[in-house]
Amino acid sequence: MLLERIIHSRGHEVVGCESAEVALERLEKEDFPLITLDIQLPGMSGLELCRKLRSQSQGAYIYILVGTGNSRPEDLREILDAGADDYIGKPYNPGLLDVRLTVAEAAVKEIARRKQLEDQLKFLAQHDPLTRLSNRSQLDPALALAIDKANAGEPGAVLYLDLDNFKIINDTLGHDAGDKLLLQVAQVLKSLTRRSDVLVRFGGDEFVLILPACDLPKACEIAESIVDRVEEIVYTSGDRSFRVGASVGVAVIDGLLAPPEVMANADAACYAAKARGRNRVEVHRPETNEISQLIADTDWSSRIKTAMRDGSLQLWFQPVYSVEGKRILFHEVLLRYVDPRHEEPVNPAVFLSAVRRSGQTTKLDRFVITKAFEALATTPGLSVSINISGSLFGDETYCEFVESMLANSGISPDRVLFEITENELIPNLQHASGAITRLQKLGCQFGLDDFGSGFSSLTYLKTLPIDFMKIDGAFVRDLPRQPFNQAVLQALQIIARNLDISTVAEFVETEEEMNLLRAIGISCAQGHFIGRPRWKPYREDELFQDFGNA
Repeated sequence: MLLERIIHSRGHEVVGCESAEVALERLEKEDFPLITLDIQLPGMSGLELCRKLRSQSQGAYIYILVGTGNSRPEDLREILDAGADDYIGKPYNPGLLDVRLTVAEAAVKEIARRKQLEDQLKFLAQHDPLTRLSNRSQLDPALALAIDKANAGEPGAVLYLDLDNFKIINDTLGHDAGDKLLLQVAQVLKSLTRRSDVLVRFGGDEFVLILPACDLPKACEIAESIVDRVEEIVYTSGDRSFRVGASVGVAVIDGLLAPPEVMANADAACYAAKARGRNRVEVHRPETNEISQLIADTDWSSRIKTAMRDGSLQLWFQPVYSVEGKRILFHEVLLRYVDPRHEEPVNPAVFLSAVRRSGQTTKLDRFVITKAFEALATTPGLSVSINISGSLFGDETYCEFVESMLANSGISPDRVLFEITENELIPNLQHASGAITRLQKLGCQFGLDDFGSGFSSLTYLKTLPIDFMKIDGAFVRDLPRQPFNQAVLQALQIIARNLDISTVAEFVETEEEMNLLRAIGISCAQGHFIGRPRWKPYREDELFQDFGNA
């Protein structure tokens, strides 16, 4: 009665239970952040209840205050060892009890804040921050369940969707417009899915739809509906209107193939849809898809080989700006294919898959590094970051190649930075760590690109000697109106500061975003607001030209 009266007086709801068993039954239906209990209870003891509560999934988010008539040190230690947060002697002293409850309230608030952040990080680990769809981490488990159903006699299907002409909107109107379009596409896709389906944002403008227990005719019907509905989307900006299409590849889940093989079939079918005119559906048929992909790959392989010789493959530069120092720290070098048949330079995302399949990745990486060193040699004061593929870490001569470039050029190693993405690191982690350390000893720096896109990136901070992290742009776009993303950035900044790692925020497009990044304490920024990618490095007075002096 004393406990109830005092807790009520502090503005809280109180639920009394006459035994541990009754309390556990109540806790199965409701969450209670604070539990006060006696050691001596009818049936299960208070200490047993403590241990049981702590063993449950929500046990870490409960504050437990134990009342006891014992005062021996060994008895009090037993209470804490059982999982209690605090104890108070009986009979209760109202003044002391009030103090204990004040401490408990503060702890409950901190526990709630921690739980909210953990829930956010857990959601982020499984979902795309822009569309809120499942991310790639959910793909294999969903495919595995669909394969299990297929083995039980209910075959399914997987749809691989790639937007057509999305890059035109993204490059012409900016990433904000591209994001709004992706959200519209995500809404269309969600409206066409069943409760049992799993919809994944697979990449920038790529989506995967897992359809368990769905026969091929029904899967094709859904795919055709997607093509029709996406084609209806019209994105308008000022007096200009844009449309996109969707190329969809369909592959059967028959229980005979593992998830990677099913995905490869769907990807090949999507590739065939693009090769045959785009904005259409193709079903995986080995004899036709392989021919389509081979033709496309052979075409790009030949074009890239020629481009490396005739100058059509160029390095462009985008500045990375020190938020605190208000100066350019370095430029990221970006690959562009300048084709007279295209008005705009072609982004490497269009041809990199074909380059990988044709075995030219290492050759292309070395081309980029060579061109970057040429730029460093002819531009005093320039520092560059170079994106590299994980395949180079498996090449024993890679470090020797970079060391030779540094020695022959006379360029100071501190002007050279390298970036690598999480996906590139996964299969080459052991080689990566050794190569990074070896080149860092020379004075080069290394950064983890697209940090936070899957949040398994956190693991690499413990094992890799990274100098900086580039935070994925999905957490920066429209930042002032995204409190969840603000919380993520604050958490990442705290982690980076404790590890003495610099932070770079990508895709900064507005002054509002820039000001908020400065307030959070992010070290550096990169994006159209500061300077768009172009064919030559920037001078300090050329920054913010489209937005005024920031």
